[in-house]
Amino acid sequence: MSLTREDFLRREVRKTRKESPRLWRSMDVPLLLVSLALSGFGILAVYVAGTDTGEAYAATNQAIGFIIGFVAAIPLAIIDYRLWKRFLRPIYGLAIVMLLAVTLMGATANGATSWLDIGPVRVQPSEFAKPLVVIVLAGFFAEKAAGEHEVFLKALGIMAVPGLLVLVQPDLGTATVFGAVFLLMAYVAGARLIQLGGLVLAGVLSMVAGVKLGILEEYQVARLTSFMSQSEAGDLGYQVAQSKMAIGSGGITGKGFDATTLANLGFLPEHETDFIFSNLAERVGFVGSMLLILLFFVLIWRILHVATISRDRFGVLIAVGIGTMFLFHVLVNIGMTMGIMPVTGIPLPFISYGRSSLVVSVMSLGLLQSIAMRSRSEVSKTPKV
Repeated sequence: MSLTREDFLRREVRKTRKESPRLWRSMDVPLLLVSLALSGFGILAVYVAGTDTGEAYAATNQAIGFIIGFVAAIPLAIIDYRLWKRFLRPIYGLAIVMLLAVTLMGATANGATSWLDIGPVRVQPSEFAKPLVVIVLAGFFAEKAAGEHEVFLKALGIMAVPGLLVLVQPDLGTATVFGAVFLLMAYVAGARLIQLGGLVLAGVLSMVAGVKLGILEEYQVARLTSFMSQSEAGDLGYQVAQSKMAIGSGGITGKGFDATTLANLGFLPEHETDFIFSNLAERVGFVGSMLLILLFFVLIWRILHVATISRDRFGVLIAVGIGTMFLFHVLVNIGMTMGIMPVTGIPLPFISYGRSSLVVSVMSLGLLQSIAMRSRSEVSKTPKV
């Protein structure tokens, strides 16, 4: 006799209560510590950036975002991550409904309709959609062979719907995140190189066609091409030039937190969000910047560790998807501040100002803790022969 969804949930709740004390002892402590360090680094960076423009309240908002994310991450860590495999359709539906809501009634800022105003709170649904789609893709790939063309195309369809909904906002940066996540997850799930290569080629050709046919907005084209010819990129070229100047002027040890910088002189636009790394680098210098990059390196290392110890494909693929999400954000954001990547508007995880991004980042690590704790706990329960 099969269990109803309600009976299954009740059974899982009882099981979780019983196992909680042992599970907490199996936590990935380095992953917890690096997430706390990055969050603290981010709150400090936002506070300093806010004082440049008299908006010190931004750090308070960022701290509130961390608290919300941390509180939400606790049940995500305790609940068996495999439970979510039974709710893939509702999870996917939630992601699509959120993105549709933005399309129909979203608030516009910086040329993109990416936010929902819920009372006094502004939420960015595309940030929440990323890990939700990762879970759905992981559940799909866990049960099927990605190398089969039919399976690959179905998975591509799963990713394409939220990707296109984000693209019409228009938010090209977040759409590229979905693409990168799909490529890495499909590769780990066993997709053939010819499939992945064909997808990359199709993406490049679509981008070129979008530019030639005028489908992409002018500012999107400028963002894509600004790093190739900054002298001809107008305002974006100016932003990148000022960003590189800020990073360089930080020297080895930085100017300090109370120094006069390009940001508080008004020469570094978006210094709380897209270009917060530049603002921070000017204050903490090469040493502080490398410390931050080292923390991101440790974060990715621990996420990969979670993937290697997971006892099922579902857990492996979730860890790979979330790890790709973080890695892509870090590479593109820091790269664009140095003028070697397009200016996409992708935030720097834990650091850039934005409660939605921070809440999702912390919650995602809670989900990874669930994988780590259960993998270690089940290994410890396995009888030794």
